[in-house]
Amino acid sequence: MTMNGQQEKSSLLREKNGRGHHHHFNVALSQQRQRPKKIWTLHNLIYICGLYILFSKTKSRCTPPKAFELENYAMPTTSSSAVDESRSRIPKIIHQSYKSLSTLPQEWADTPSRWKKLHPTYEYKFWSDDDNRNLIRQYYPWFLDTYQSYPAPIQRADAARYFAVLYYGGIYADMDILPIRHVDPLLHKLNLPDNQDKEMIVAETYNLGLTNALFAAIPNSTVLHQFVKELPLHTRPLYGFERFIPHFAVLLSTGPTRLWIYLNQYRSKIITLNPAGWGQCHQCKQRHCVPQEGSFFETRKGGSWHKWDTRIMNFIFCHVHFCVWGGVCALIWVYYKCLTKRRDLPELLENKDAEQGMQDDVTGKKRKW
Repeated sequence: MTMNGQQEKSSLLREKNGRGHHHHFNVALSQQRQRPKKIWTLHNLIYICGLYILFSKTKSRCTPPKAFELENYAMPTTSSSAVDESRSRIPKIIHQSYKSLSTLPQEWADTPSRWKKLHPTYEYKFWSDDDNRNLIRQYYPWFLDTYQSYPAPIQRADAARYFAVLYYGGIYADMDILPIRHVDPLLHKLNLPDNQDKEMIVAETYNLGLTNALFAAIPNSTVLHQFVKELPLHTRPLYGFERFIPHFAVLLSTGPTRLWIYLNQYRSKIITLNPAGWGQCHQCKQRHCVPQEGSFFETRKGGSWHKWDTRIMNFIFCHVHFCVWGGVCALIWVYYKCLTKRRDLPELLENKDAEQGMQDDVTGKKRKW
């Protein structure tokens, strides 16, 4: 009688656990059938946003970059011989720099001859790595240790161009910048009565920042002199993380961002040349790179010092909407994964308890026997 009672009790417990298990399974199944409906609605919204971004991006890539007005940069049309050199505040000197003339890339091989041919009355100074080092050693020995401590060659090249223009005056241009008209009207703007307190002409970028790819200055400019005096203070702009993000280390130590940050304090001392004036290409619209009418220069493909982090940064800059959209999709996916796991956790625990109870019943039954 006792044995039959135990068997009936075990059978009742199994039936109860089975009903509970099936009940929870049915509830979970009904939740899973209802849940995708909400997720699918959210998925539709994400897909629509993605298609809209794709359409907008395609339309933007097919649209030429915005044009800048050149009327603010209208210069006298006098020939170079008519400009009084004794009154010219910026000397007729052209500065360019690379490792050496013999190692110039093929796409830049004709750059020096283009400058010389269009500006026969100008002195052309090409600065090799050795020339840059000798310039610092001879005229600015206080900076030599800092100069030699820079880990990247582009940092030394950036710093040297400031010192060359500081000492001699004149105009500096990267090797990927070629003249298409005489620069006399541009430099002569510093001679105008309203600009007697100005010391530099600096090129602007599309984001209204300033760049060191093209600039001109009077000899011993006080603004430029104070700038180079502060360069040793920024040798480690990322506080030890320079090796992990070399692109930003260059920008913030000697590159255009460092110059931009500094010159923002002295806007009253500089004249800016907008992207149309120097033919800068939009980073994301290289195929539409055509100099505007009246531009002084045209630009070719540059960035010889760019590395992996530069490519990543440029990709994000040119596809920021897609990157944001992809990030949102990833966050939503992680959220729903965590939410599903959290909802299924009580059910899993109950099933585990039910299985444990059945195992205990079987174990107890064996022990009774």
